[in-house]
Amino acid sequence: MAFVPGYEHDVFVTYAHVDDDVLPGTERGWVTTLVQCVRTRLAQILGRSDSYSLWMDHELSGNVSVTQQLTAAVRGTATLVVVMSPGYTASDWCRRERNGFLTAIEARAGSGVFVVEREPVEESERPSEFKDLAGYPFWVEEWPEKAVRILGSPVPEPTDRDYYAKVDDLCRDVAKELKRQRGLSAKGAAVGAQSPTGVQTVAAPPAGGAVATGHPVVFLAETTDDLEPQRSGIRRFLSQMSIDALPIACYAQEPGAFRQSVERDLARCDLFVQLISEAPGKKPPDLPGGYVRLQLEIAQAMNKPVLQWRRPGMDLTVVEDKEHRQLLELETVRAEGLEEFKREIRRRATEPRVQPPAPLNAFVFVDMETADRPLAERVCGVLDTYGAEYSLPAQSNDPGDNRQDLEQNLLNSDVVIVVYGNTTATWVRSQLLAFRKILAVRPTPLKALAVFEGPPEAKASVDLKLQNMQILNCRQGAMEDQLKRFLDGVRGEAG
Repeated sequence: MAFVPGYEHDVFVTYAHVDDDVLPGTERGWVTTLVQCVRTRLAQILGRSDSYSLWMDHELSGNVSVTQQLTAAVRGTATLVVVMSPGYTASDWCRRERNGFLTAIEARAGSGVFVVEREPVEESERPSEFKDLAGYPFWVEEWPEKAVRILGSPVPEPTDRDYYAKVDDLCRDVAKELKRQRGLSAKGAAVGAQSPTGVQTVAAPPAGGAVATGHPVVFLAETTDDLEPQRSGIRRFLSQMSIDALPIACYAQEPGAFRQSVERDLARCDLFVQLISEAPGKKPPDLPGGYVRLQLEIAQAMNKPVLQWRRPGMDLTVVEDKEHRQLLELETVRAEGLEEFKREIRRRATEPRVQPPAPLNAFVFVDMETADRPLAERVCGVLDTYGAEYSLPAQSNDPGDNRQDLEQNLLNSDVVIVVYGNTTATWVRSQLLAFRKILAVRPTPLKALAVFEGPPEAKASVDLKLQNMQILNCRQGAMEDQLKRFLDGVRGEAG
């Protein structure tokens, strides 16, 4: 009996038979063992073992034609679980199973497809239909340039927490998709045209996977391999708290597709959560900032609330990558135990939405040196919440152009904020002294002038004060609070 009305089966498992060959000394193949674990865990999540139907073609061999039994099973199934591997991509049989399912769901393209990665597959060899889908990696790269370790191979040990955590993640997401489809059917929203097999089609969910409506949604950023167990633990915690998490699993690693997937899912989320280790992660040639930083930059550009974590006691002086060390020093990064961090995620995700402040009727010049651009962009993110107009300095190769741009910004701005993060006190002093000359010829005085002191905490004093200049000390954090108090003051004077 299927869990989702209108289907014969809830889950169809497609795999290469070579991946299920029984190794000497074992009783069952890797895929069969995985499916047995899925059967048990999915039954526990849904409530009983006879509440759903899972189909796996034990009987059919890979050298026979597609049978009516297979065709009916594929078309009459609500979700597809793909066991991805080099053997899968090389199998014509798997290709026909895949095409049969995708053809059957063409009118209901939102039906769930879940990709279990038994081992890595080159992007060029991955089926094009699945390139934008997330995956559940059942492998770990323990040493660079070495063969990966397949979780649960040849058989999972009872103490193999990583393997069983992956099984749990997969089953929870499959169960969520089945419940979504069942709910649509119960409400009558899923009724569609009859397929040739008599199975009703199902309305598609939003792009990027099924997320329950009415629940808070957290973007749980992809992280480096060393933090994957902690990330999986947070995903399970969020599920238990009825907080939805995106992405469902891993994105395709081609930078363009990765960016599109992040933007798609982040648009549906209420909070950006990221775990960061000492390792900066992969930085392909066409993505010099790496995947870790890219996800944060997209969240900042979309003005999403940011919550980041690093382990307490981390020695930042051993982090050789300067850009990555700057990321670890951001005021949004919390150095605390994971349990405390989980509670903060829950609080931030479920707290009532704060109404955005009234628009700031002022043009703001945010002055910064190149090294402090990430910090300046954070300042601009707060300005966005106020609906303020703002400008960053020109950074051309012609000093004359830069000087002219600086003069124009100072003559036309209502508010000036000088960002002092990783730059030097000497640079800040030189900018302020240049301001003093230009501001003297303005027809009207500035509404406000501030030096924004962000991380790192240790920095030399500027030892220079202009008239009505404020110092916003955000070296230890509380950046948004300080900026908002400053901008509220500007708005009050303007009013």
